[in-house]
Amino acid sequence: MSTHGEQRGGNRRSATILDLDIAATRGGWLLVALCLAYAVAALWLQPYRYLHLAQSYAEPFVFFLPSLLAAGLGVAALIFARHAPIRFMLDTLTQRWLGAAPVIVLFFLGITAFTTLKVAIPDVVPFYADRALAGLDLRLHGTDPWAWAHSVVSEPLSAIIFASYGFGWLVQWFGTLLFVAFWNSPARRLRYLWAFALTTILCGTVLATLLSSAGPIFYDQLYGGDRFAGLQAALAQNGHATPVQAYANYLLAAYESGRPELGTGISAMPSMHVAFVTLNALFLTGFGRRWAMAGWSFAALILFGSVYAGWHYAVDGYLSILVVSLLWYLTGRFALPHVTRNTADAGVALPDPGAAVSELT
Repeated sequence: MSTHGEQRGGNRRSATILDLDIAATRGGWLLVALCLAYAVAALWLQPYRYLHLAQSYAEPFVFFLPSLLAAGLGVAALIFARHAPIRFMLDTLTQRWLGAAPVIVLFFLGITAFTTLKVAIPDVVPFYADRALAGLDLRLHGTDPWAWAHSVVSEPLSAIIFASYGFGWLVQWFGTLLFVAFWNSPARRLRYLWAFALTTILCGTVLATLLSSAGPIFYDQLYGGDRFAGLQAALAQNGHATPVQAYANYLLAAYESGRPELGTGISAMPSMHVAFVTLNALFLTGFGRRWAMAGWSFAALILFGSVYAGWHYAVDGYLSILVVSLLWYLTGRFALPHVTRNTADAGVALPDPGAAVSELT
């Protein structure tokens, strides 16, 4: 009896895993179609900008991603395959490149489309929402959030904020996507990629266009007056804020000239920085408490930094957190409809980061 029961249990687990594989395959093709449609739409609407930006992104993309991939695989190899790190790296690339390559290519097409459409936002819907957003921030917090942020963080500590918001955010953004690209967990991989694509399209294009806004750092230049003169003065007096001011000048010059340059486009609501760290925090939560704490701590730091640097109103981040959390829930219902204890026991679920990395070995 026990033998037959074990066989039936094994058959049920095998059938469930097969169902997940089929669902992941179908969902994967739908995701590819969505990403390609997004890229084609941007190319059709703004052909010059799209092609120019594709060329601009190609060089840093080709350099940065392999460097980050090599660094990530190197760290993983030293931790989990110290006896043969080179073999670990080569085996991972050999076994997983075929599945990872489409993700990387679609990401390149998607980020080019995202920037193309972001640059075009003020052409479609001129900036209008800043007064309402600034007023909402003031009513919710009793003061301008940037003023409170500068009152609780000293100039020396601001160096950590600026570094995290710039380079740290970029590394986490690309690094998490690369990990998922090489991850051998079909359903959870699909869930993350769906959430990533929908976050980009809905938050970065649809909502950003409907709620066209520039952010506190550009408020006075675009609307006139001195509503955020205090913010400008605080940044000017902070020696660590020089890169922020330089990048703001770069964005403003590109906006005024209409040139589609690398990393350009002005859009405040919702915050894409906060959106992606929220997505990654939700993702990391699945690997255990320590990873959840790390992910959510970094997300809180980026939310604070977005206000401290003046790029965003606090409500920009709040909306991002709300929308991304909803997307994460919905993609879980779509991509993980049959994940049960049986599938977890069969190795589909990854309860800890060690198991996640072991999927790459």
